[in-house]
Amino acid sequence: MMLSSFHHHFSLLVFTVYGLVFQVHELHSAQLKVMGPPGPVIVAMGEDAVLPCRFSPAQSTQDMEVTWFREQLLPFVHLYKGGRDQNGNQMLEYVGRTELWKDGLAKGSVNLKIFHVQLSDRGNYTCLVVNGSDYDQAVVELQVTASGSVPLVALERYQDGGIRVSCRSAGWYPRPQVLWRDPHGQHLPSLSESVTQDQSSLFAVESSIILTRGTKQNVSCWVQHVLDGQERGSAFYISDPFFGNTHPSTIVLAIVSVVVVALLIFTVYLFKIKEKQAEELAWRRHEDPIKEVKVVLDSDTAQSCLVLSDGCKSVRREEKPQDVPEHPKRFDLWRCVMGREGFTSGRCYWEVEVDNRGGWTVGVCREDVDKKGEIVFNPEKGFWAVGLWAGCFQALTCPENTFLGEIQTPKRIRVSLDYEERRVSFFSIDKKILIFTFKETSFEGKPVYPWFWLGSGTRLKMCP
Repeated sequence: MMLSSFHHHFSLLVFTVYGLVFQVHELHSAQLKVMGPPGPVIVAMGEDAVLPCRFSPAQSTQDMEVTWFREQLLPFVHLYKGGRDQNGNQMLEYVGRTELWKDGLAKGSVNLKIFHVQLSDRGNYTCLVVNGSDYDQAVVELQVTASGSVPLVALERYQDGGIRVSCRSAGWYPRPQVLWRDPHGQHLPSLSESVTQDQSSLFAVESSIILTRGTKQNVSCWVQHVLDGQERGSAFYISDPFFGNTHPSTIVLAIVSVVVVALLIFTVYLFKIKEKQAEELAWRRHEDPIKEVKVVLDSDTAQSCLVLSDGCKSVRREEKPQDVPEHPKRFDLWRCVMGREGFTSGRCYWEVEVDNRGGWTVGVCREDVDKKGEIVFNPEKGFWAVGLWAGCFQALTCPENTFLGEIQTPKRIRVSLDYEERRVSFFSIDKKILIFTFKETSFEGKPVYPWFWLGSGTRLKMCP
């Protein structure tokens, strides 16, 4: 009887322990789990990147908080909280460049889209999902590539009984591989190879090979990505008369080649001069507009973090909001301010000194633009502007911004408005060149005002 009672109590204990273990396992299985992709995301520079991130099990998204960040939680890359995107502490270089795919939230997807990927965007991103007291995170690696120029092949000189041929290409990331191939696709050893990197972190490569008479004269040079295997190449053929540097015909051919190269260089030089003259003509055409205006900033439109001074002719951004009254014309989220005077006719201009320590945009906007909540700055929404936006000098065009990387970011800008011609032009006072022109603008017969946006730590000043 005692043995039977012992077996009964032991079975009951085992059943109870099993049940508790099963419940704990079920509870653990129901916890939030966040998952990234199995490998890195590889995107070409200038393209849009989508960073995948999923969570399970699918659940209510009403109280869900999704944060994408890099090395630290603040400032973040993108934050979704309270049923909307939050931009208060977003990293400056991602302002206006990220989008969370909210359509997938109910299905457990929190993918992040980054527009116009740059080399500086490469690295690890953390996807953090919080729902109530439950949270989890996953890391997504973004690798950025850049495909450079088609290889340029040049015949350099006679060397070691053959002809030294070089192959050059620039604008690659990461560091590419240079391959010489014979007509059968077999690799040929190079004589020398050099790699350099410019200020934008893009790689330029140069490789040389020696070709001799009757052997390996039909050759191609290929520059190849090490990440995705994409490559660009140039093929060429050298006939026997080019070999033997004592032959008269070879000397004649060499002289002719030098003359042709010189003519090409001279043609490029003339083209550059003509291009420079065109820029100067564009500058002179707008150098003396009909009317110069003195812009005074409208304090009723200034967002609460903007501080006006110098008789409302200067503005700086502070991180702490100021105590300002509510006003229907005031921007409530974006750090923007408008000029006090609007224009409905004529041709005029004004100049602005900009501070390149932070982001900024300078331009014009229609009187009826949105001033509350999230705003998209482009011509379709009534904004025409250029500036240092997301770390790059660009024009805020649509559907995508126009990068102005070849133009040095100016310290003083002239904004020229021609209302009748529906044209807004921007000039660099530093270089006396035209920066960008918006043509056929849609003013819709409404007043147009000077408009400015200031990034963190930025100050703008209206020129006298």
